[in-house]
Amino acid sequence: MRVLVDVTTWVPGRTGIGLYTERLLRALSELDAGDELLLASNLADDDVDIAGKRLGPVMPLRALWMQTAMAAHAARERPDVAFFPNYVAPLASTWAHSCPTVVTVHDMAVFLHPDTFTFKKRVLQRRLLPSLLRHTDAILTPSEATRRDLLRLLPVDPRRVVAIPLAADPAYHAPISDVDRAAVRRRFELPARYLLAVSTLEPRKNLVRLIRAFEQVWPDHPDVKLILVGGKGWRDAGIAEALRQSTARAGIEALGYVEFDDLRALYAEALALCYPSLYEGFGLPVIEAMACGAPVLVSRGSSLDEVAGDAALQVDPRNTDEIAAGLRRLLQEPELRADLSARGRVRAATFSWARTAALTRAVFERVAGGALPSPEDSPLPRQEDAQCLP
Repeated sequence: MRVLVDVTTWVPGRTGIGLYTERLLRALSELDAGDELLLASNLADDDVDIAGKRLGPVMPLRALWMQTAMAAHAARERPDVAFFPNYVAPLASTWAHSCPTVVTVHDMAVFLHPDTFTFKKRVLQRRLLPSLLRHTDAILTPSEATRRDLLRLLPVDPRRVVAIPLAADPAYHAPISDVDRAAVRRRFELPARYLLAVSTLEPRKNLVRLIRAFEQVWPDHPDVKLILVGGKGWRDAGIAEALRQSTARAGIEALGYVEFDDLRALYAEALALCYPSLYEGFGLPVIEAMACGAPVLVSRGSSLDEVAGDAALQVDPRNTDEIAAGLRRLLQEPELRADLSARGRVRAATFSWARTAALTRAVFERVAGGALPSPEDSPLPRQEDAQCLP
């Protein structure tokens, strides 16, 4: 097949959707299926390094590029399928639908937790996504939880929505040498014992409650630090203020964005990963930490139930006392940490990018042949049941 792909998220310092795009395309290219990838981006500074025909042009506004140049590429190149891994595709009004389209919707957070987004993000995504998905041949979600949320909130044919889980990069499963571990400890001046939180600094990640919970346990464990890893996100002023005012400020350190190899060692050396997010479409750091052998604390609810299974300590993300109780158990119960570590490695091994790529390509093949992406024969959600907010 000839597959046109939007690679605008494959940029230096990528996280989340950028990592999804990179790892999926690498795995697709390793399937050795003879496919040709048409890699389209409006950026000059991406670092896409897999084989494929590159398409531009460089344009400062991604939204404008998507509705003009990307639509023109689809009409001119006539690929068997066009893949958009980041919610957005050309609207029906901007192109003639010259090929089937597949769009990945990573979560429904902007509908379920609108208060954690900027006004611009709320308006654009909540207005455009329903219209866009009506004309999409296949919709991918990273979890069954996100699939259920999408079908509950938007009037979409269930047979066009397919849940395909993500995975940890294979390198996370590989042993890390003592030399590399020691080097990372020196570079970041890490204490002997630390709890780790990995996420973009934004409200949905629930870092303010995590900081408050850590304040409860730190007086009894002053040798332990809470290490925050992740770049700045939107509406992060509340997190910065919580850090400034924290009674445990001396025990909290924010490292910002961390490169891949350093992150592997940070996971492996941590007492535990703390991930009390309010809502996740998948929760990639959870499976990455498990692959590295780190015990994991996660929120109860959303996709994290199906991703973590019985291999994580679950807490109510809206209850600071319960988060603190979970932290206390992780700090005081080495047997619990050892059990979670062992369970987590087994759990992480059940996910793989090779399987993700194979399932994704199967969807491409079905829609390219004019078939529905999923054989599920479910009735359409009724229009009056759609809870899409204005």
